[in-house]
Amino acid sequence: MNQPSWRAKAAYVLLGAFAAAALMFLTGADLTASSQIGRYRMCCTPRGAFTDIYVIDTTSGVVKWLGSGDDAKPFTEIK
Repeated sequence: MNQPSWRAKAAYVLLGAFAAAALMFLTGADLTASSQIGRYRMCCTPRGAFTDIYVIDTTSGVVKWLGSGDDAKPFTEIK
């Protein structure tokens, strides 16, 4: 069998390390100044035959509620 030289092995190791570092840096990249990903959280709570839906704004702490059933209106803030 033809074994690769130590230089070829070192090149493969360096190439693998570079690829892993590039993947790590590019995965965590944020291209915008103010990213809003993960700002809102949704919580569903069963209430008898209906389900109440709450949306929590994690930045301002505002909790909004969407009514149950067909008469659901746009979100209203809980005071």
